[in-house]
Amino acid sequence: MYASKHLGRHLLPMSDMELIRLWVKRQSPRNRHFSWQAANHFRVFVAKPLAQVTLTDVETFAAAMRARKLPPRFYKQTLVALKSLFAFGQQTKILPATLPLHRWPVLRRNRSKRLRFQLSWGFLICLCFFLGRMTPRLLWGQSLSAGSSPAPKRLQEVAALDSLDKGENNIERDRSPKTATLNSPEPKQNSRLDSIGRERRVKAFLDTIAAAEGTASPDGYRTQYTGTKFVSFQDHPRQMRCGRRYRKKLCSDAAGRYQFLSTTWDRFAKKFGVRDFSPENQDLMAIELIREKGALEDIEAGRLESAVRKLAYIWPSFRRYGGSVESSMPTLEAMYQKNLGIDRPGLVVSN
Repeated sequence: MYASKHLGRHLLPMSDMELIRLWVKRQSPRNRHFSWQAANHFRVFVAKPLAQVTLTDVETFAAAMRARKLPPRFYKQTLVALKSLFAFGQQTKILPATLPLHRWPVLRRNRSKRLRFQLSWGFLICLCFFLGRMTPRLLWGQSLSAGSSPAPKRLQEVAALDSLDKGENNIERDRSPKTATLNSPEPKQNSRLDSIGRERRVKAFLDTIAAAEGTASPDGYRTQYTGTKFVSFQDHPRQMRCGRRYRKKLCSDAAGRYQFLSTTWDRFAKKFGVRDFSPENQDLMAIELIREKGALEDIEAGRLESAVRKLAYIWPSFRRYGGSVESSMPTLEAMYQKNLGIDRPGLVVSN
């Protein structure tokens, strides 16, 4: 009890602890614990009755908190809570109105640091915008132009691969203007590949992938990693299989003629609206994967090694004949040339 002794008879006699308890009860339930701790820490720090606290005491307490490098949010909330305590005490006439609340210390932000931060972000945004306008291919790669075309039209283009007839009619169609609309015209060259259509080259490359992956058999479309077979084409089987490859134990859910991982298949199935894992869709999605990696034009132009290098990390089996692309190229080239002479029949397979 100190009010009547120190500050006159007009103040209500109440101890600091009773004042703090009365003030805390008026706080919201979520703030009561913090308010109680803030008031008691301040009372212990000043080591004097709250009625005798001066503005210098409050500023000294604020400086001590800054010296401890407390989080700005905690610093601000503590000062706000103490100001509320003294305002409550003055309004209820428990504390004298000698402490000027309008001069209460507040958290002052470093405006120069904030300005430098804003200027740095503004410069970075302008730089990214400038680079994005000037060098889009350098920033996003060649897949930008491929990804800008509508998905349905691209699927219609690659679907023509499985609608060709056997025999020499394929070569005649490749020379016709109708086939030339799928891509830009190729430069004329005096080579054997110049007489072979781009569509046959793509089909031969798909057969080469299957040969390297070990799925060139009639059941290749049903083959999982380790050689097991799944039954239904309704969806990717999503079954993890473990085996030894390259002298290491490897586990994978790769499946189908082109050994699609489920994550890769789901991404393309969502992009193109594919609903099943049928052989037709496996072929189409393999072509779209090749297109995404920027290798489809190389295949259509007969640049086999360039395409293999771009896709070797997608199909590691391209390095299985010697451990590298360079050592494997003679074998892959022989397989590819052989496949050019084999026109696969239609790919329709029913469950």
